[in-house]
Parts: sequence; C-alpha cells; structure tokens
Amino acid sequence: MRNLIIILIFLIFNQYNCNGQEKEWLLNKDSLFTSISSEHFNLYSFEGLLSEKTKLDFLNERESAYREISNFFEITTNLSVNIFLFKTEQIKYNLTGHKGLGWGFDNNIVEVFNDSIRIDPYHELAHVIGYTLNDPPALIDEGTAVYLSQLYGDKAFSRMIGYPTKSINEILLLRSKREGLINISTLLLYNDIGDNLAYCTSASFVDFLIKEYGKQKFLELYKSLSNVNSAKNKIIFEKICGLEFNQIENKWTKQIYTNN
Repeated sequence: MRNLIIILIFLIFNQYNCNGQEKEWLLNKDSLFTSISSEHFNLYSFEGLLSEKTKLDFLNERESAYREISNFFEITTNLSVNIFLFKTEQIKYNLTGHKGLGWGFDNNIVEVFNDSIRIDPYHELAHVIGYTLNDPPALIDEGTAVYLSQLYGDKAFSRMIGYPTKSINEILLLRSKREGLINISTLLLYNDIGDNLAYCTSASFVDFLIKEYGKQKFLELYKSLSNVNSAKNKIIFEKICGLEFNQIENKWTKQIYTNN
C-alpha cells in the first residue's frame, strides 16, 4: 500500500512538472518499483504488473540479446543495465517526461510493456552497449540499432511499422515512392532522428556499409565518427572506405534500386 501511495504522488506531481526526460524519478527507483536481477540486468516494474515467470522469461531474453549484441561489437562488457517497464505510454510519460514507447540513456532502458506492446530486446540495448565504444552520429547510432533488431529480432522493426515480411530496403523503396529518399549527407548532420523513413534510411546505409566494406571497417567507422563534427565525419568516411563521400552515397543509392 505504501508503494502505491508513493507511485500515485509521483505520477500526479510529474504530470505538471515534467520538462522533458525528467530523471528525478531515478533517485527514487527503489521506493517506486519492485526489482529482480540477472547477470547484466536489473528489472524494475510496478508491483503487480508482471508475474515472476514473466520477469524471468524477460530477463532470459535480454541476456541472450546482450550476448548477441556484444558479439557483434566484438567486445566483452560487464555492464549492469537497468530496465524500467511501464504498462502504458501515458504512465511512462507522466513519471519520466519522455514520450515514446522506448528510451535508452546511460545504462538505463525505459519501455512500455503490456499485452499488445512488447519492445524488441535489441534496439535500445544496442545503444547502451554501443555507447561503451563511442557515441556516433544518429545516422550510425540509430541505423545500427535498427539493423541489429532486424538481424537478430526476426525483422522486429519491419513488424513494428506494419511491414512484417519486408526487408528494410523493400520498405525504403515503398516509402520513397511517396516521400523520396533522404540524402545520407543530410542525415549525417542530424543529432537525433525520429521518423520511420529516417530510421529505414539509416539502417539501410549501415547494412550497405557492412556488406560493402566488411564489419571490421564498419566497426572502425563506429568507433571513429563524432556526433558533433559533420565535416570531420566525411573525412573519416573517405579515409576508411577509400572513396569520396558522395561516391559512397551514390553506391548506396544504386544498390537500393538494383538489389531489390
């Protein structure tokens, strides 16, 4: 009962005091949530939201994703990741000040979890583990997260946006007929991306880089690119890939139309 009263006070207060990605609630996580832990995760949820079996299944799924993503980045990490689950997007927003179904920052992941909404275990975790290497521009950061969720999560992003059987490039072709392609040079300037077309474009470009230049060169790019220096980023691309940036972009564009 005491936990419920504390939760209600926080939810009522934060409805009127959220100023975007409010983190005060983190300081009170142990009084707001019940928790259970595994090797790399601390799972926080409101009392009664999840059965013990659901919690254990959830943690097992995330541990598997942790291993796959770490193997992709070719790193050994011993992170302790906090995951916070909310029944609805509105409750999540009221408490945290963050809009959307999922959010990853520092070593924290925040998600909506209910009978109809299950966030794939890879996207936000790819950010958290990837940040141990570098904080690359959104083009690469988000592109890698979507790429890994597609690779390991049975087209998780495709299913989320309503194209369950289609690849990223197939979706991109369909969307581009209505909206056109976004220039990679333009996306490279973004600090954040938030629409599905930009996500698809970024993931397509990451997939192209890995297939065209190999994973080792891609990881070199991932570790070298900056999310604040776009001019230097083009130089880094050209040095690692051995082509001018506009040539790299042209090769990406050509493969979209020739391989699908």
